[in-house]
Amino acid sequence: MEIGISHLPASPSRALRLAQIAESTGIERFGVADSSHLFGAMYPTVQLILSRTSRIKVGPFVTNPVTRHPSVHAADVAALAELYSPERLAVVMGAGDSAVHSVGLRPAPAEQVRLGLQTIRGAAPDGVTLELAASGPRAASMMATGIDGLVLGGGLSASWTRRLIEAAGRPVSARVFLIGHLVEREDEAARAREAVRASVLAVARHAIGVDMAARDVPARLRPGLEQAFARYDFSAHAKADGANERLLDDHPEEEAYLFERFAAVGTAGAVAERLRAFQRQTGIDGVVLSTTVPDPDSHVALAGERLIAALDPDTTADGRGRA
Repeated sequence: MEIGISHLPASPSRALRLAQIAESTGIERFGVADSSHLFGAMYPTVQLILSRTSRIKVGPFVTNPVTRHPSVHAADVAALAELYSPERLAVVMGAGDSAVHSVGLRPAPAEQVRLGLQTIRGAAPDGVTLELAASGPRAASMMATGIDGLVLGGGLSASWTRRLIEAAGRPVSARVFLIGHLVEREDEAARAREAVRASVLAVARHAIGVDMAARDVPARLRPGLEQAFARYDFSAHAKADGANERLLDDHPEEEAYLFERFAAVGTAGAVAERLRAFQRQTGIDGVVLSTTVPDPDSHVALAGERLIAALDPDTTADGRGRA
């Protein structure tokens, strides 16, 4: 199973440091989030990382066709492919979430996302990876010639994930995005959960905020989640100490459900066990973990040094080789 990292590029030098840790520990992809108004410039950060690493795939994760026209994306991707290597570029495009809402715009229709990716494909050389981000079947059905795979935002719901993959209409590579926080010891997990509460709510609101009944959310949990999503503040998007951190304080069952579905928090062994079970149920090819944690250096290093080993069938859960 491929492990990737997604990072909010508030500091390009910080992003570079994490990408270098990821590359040195065996992680194959490093995605740079594209919410410019909130977290800074994406393409300059991608270029910096490409210039100071040698192997890891880098690119937008996730960008959109609204805040930046597809023709601009296409020109940037083509230039980066010429400057470095097409095989090192991976572009993931979706409808847009915090990037568009934070500046008063609306997410793109699924067809617009498909056309955006096709515009990039028309300008990008062979070897550049283009993937479609989808949280619902309509978006997943926009797979077209030249699009290489899906990044799924539905979390660890096996039935929903299978439905999204089926909606693509053809065999595709599929990866799931999760809020990650890997720790050394199990007794650190509770504090780790506290640190990513706002991030879990952020990704859940985007994935299941529309039509929760259709997206496998238990009926008893929908009213509490609807209240939290309705009060969501985009100016505090994914910020641990922002206005969204406490929106589920009075809804512990709802919060537990969101963590179970949208987060990978705990030791590498515990997280690997969950991911292996999910892969057996769905056939996914990889997982992308966020870096919205207090110590992203440690988190990324654990993902590369221990999680990858723990996912290997020839090792034990703690990463040691089997006798």
